[in-house]
Amino acid sequence: MKHDYTYWIEKWNKGKIFRVENDRVKKKSFIFSSFPKTNLYGFQDARFRSLLACDFYSRYERMKGINVLFPTGFDSLGFSSFIENKKHNIAMKKDIVSIFDEQMKFFGIGIDEQKKMDLKQQDYLTSLQLAFVELYEKGYIRYDWIEVYQDVAGKKIFDSYFSKDQFVPNRIKAFYLDLSSIQNEILEKIHHLPCQEEQKNDLLKMMEPKEILQMNLAVTNGAKLPVELEEPQYLGGLSFILIHPDYMDISLYTLYEEYPAIELYLSLENENDFGVFSGTYAINPLTGKKVPIFISVKYDVPVYLANPFLNSLDHITAKEEGLPIIDVVQNGVFIESDFLNGMKEELGREVIIKSFLDADMCQCKMVYTKDKILLSSLDSLGALIPFLKDSEDRIYSLKKYLPFIFSAKLRPILDENIDVPGNIISGSINHIFSTGMLPILSLLYDDIGAVISIFSKEAIELYKAWFPIQFMAIYQTDLFESIFFPLCIFSIIEKESKVELPPLFQKLEIETYGCDENGKPFTKANHNLFEMKNCLEHIHGDALRLYFLSKPLNQNFIYSVLELESLNNLLKGIEEVYYRGFRQTSTLDSVFPSFIKEEENYLKQGDIPSYTLHLITFFKTNIYKGVMNVDQGKTFLKLLYLVCPFLADDLFESVFKSKYLLNDDGWLN
Repeated sequence: MKHDYTYWIEKWNKGKIFRVENDRVKKKSFIFSSFPKTNLYGFQDARFRSLLACDFYSRYERMKGINVLFPTGFDSLGFSSFIENKKHNIAMKKDIVSIFDEQMKFFGIGIDEQKKMDLKQQDYLTSLQLAFVELYEKGYIRYDWIEVYQDVAGKKIFDSYFSKDQFVPNRIKAFYLDLSSIQNEILEKIHHLPCQEEQKNDLLKMMEPKEILQMNLAVTNGAKLPVELEEPQYLGGLSFILIHPDYMDISLYTLYEEYPAIELYLSLENENDFGVFSGTYAINPLTGKKVPIFISVKYDVPVYLANPFLNSLDHITAKEEGLPIIDVVQNGVFIESDFLNGMKEELGREVIIKSFLDADMCQCKMVYTKDKILLSSLDSLGALIPFLKDSEDRIYSLKKYLPFIFSAKLRPILDENIDVPGNIISGSINHIFSTGMLPILSLLYDDIGAVISIFSKEAIELYKAWFPIQFMAIYQTDLFESIFFPLCIFSIIEKESKVELPPLFQKLEIETYGCDENGKPFTKANHNLFEMKNCLEHIHGDALRLYFLSKPLNQNFIYSVLELESLNNLLKGIEEVYYRGFRQTSTLDSVFPSFIKEEENYLKQGDIPSYTLHLITFFKTNIYKGVMNVDQGKTFLKLLYLVCPFLADDLFESVFKSKYLLNDDGWLN
């Protein structure tokens, strides 16, 4: 069995079997996988099952004559990849891109050079920055204050969804994606995803679902104030209520004699940051105490209930205004909260929701509180944010000057005649945006320099022609970036284009972790990184494919050297069977048709592990001991080709003396 991979890689490339054709009539198929996280050693974490699964399906659909788009590439945006230093770039190319490119090819992963994307290249960077600017221009990306988490050193910021215990909460001015106008569309798309309920629930959690109470607070002048309580368990500590001046029923909660003060507050002469007293109070239904109601523009919500226990800013405001502050929790247990006293916070929430529902005082409603996704990073060596900011905090677009990158001296490279005022905005576009845009930008990214708007008519036609993604396999850790975020962008594109597009995904597979023989994940800390180069010296690339494709993506697996060596020997057995020749009369006539039918059923279901295991089992129990005729031999090679392309094409050429590739021979008749 040959280990000369380059021979077949060159033949495949020469035959252009991976090439995406500009054919308007030919049936199309879009297949997508997470791009590998780049490092200096290639697939050292053994996380390549999703790539292999996508290559398996790509080969299958190409054999059926389908025009397949399977973009692959290198997720290199985490590196200082936009510095124009020749020595640095040469090292980057040699040590990172070339290693991954070589290992992917030795795995038999079909790479179309036109659709091989290194995310640090300027043409891709232009597409990324253009999409960023356009989403900002349409009001979906905003530059404003947002809650983040920050490392202790203050050098990194994280979306609050990804907060960890060691990070510090903070509020900074940054770019974020505003989901408030598309939440319903995102929810609907999640519910219709072709994946397990567990994954749908994981995606819904990313929108931070919360059960809230809708109720009417009694006001001292006899009115009823409709409010929504996101944290009803802390109702006992309610210190004040702010009603926005735009609230439609504001006159119901304001005494007549207070109107002059309100008019002054709303005038240009106003110097009051907090608000103005309405003259009325709401009755706290938990404690019976009166809570002052103010007219205020401090918060951009119709009705804001202030609880200093939850919000330190409210605590400061209440103290400055001389309002009573009630501590409702002490050592994690409720106090001053009527019948909740003595309960832990989580239990208190359950009890108060049930109590108000039982008393018919409220209604329950599910809301999704996550409506902002942080898009800024403090790392200045990623994909730079294409905006400048002046001294008065106004920002200016660099749309005409893309790509916006750094020179070797860490200075921005812009047009010589630039007339945009301002300074570089600190930081860069974060990984969520850079990775989340890939399923969409991969489709638009074609020839060098071909950069088009994600909202253009040309883009819309491409979405209609290529989507949904027929098969998508990603890492478990990329659920937010590779599924949730693209769903957000796709919802925006549909809303802005006023066109109903095909669904984004047809079939989803999630790759979970693999472990070494001791059950430990492949990590540098565990001193067990997967040595791909050493492995390929004595194990055939097809044996690795056979091994990993036989493992379900959604199940963790324990790497077994013995099992891998056994499959390597199996390939030698297949070779042996083919070189012993064929007979006109086959002993497999009674079992071969049902074998083919079962394999095709697995393909229709997208069940790659069952397909692979059935292939192995049938060879061991039937073919190895039986006799095949020529037609059965060719058919088995076509089935084998999806899993072991090197061996299948090698046998097709050497045994059947074929002058063309298995891919060109087409799928089963």
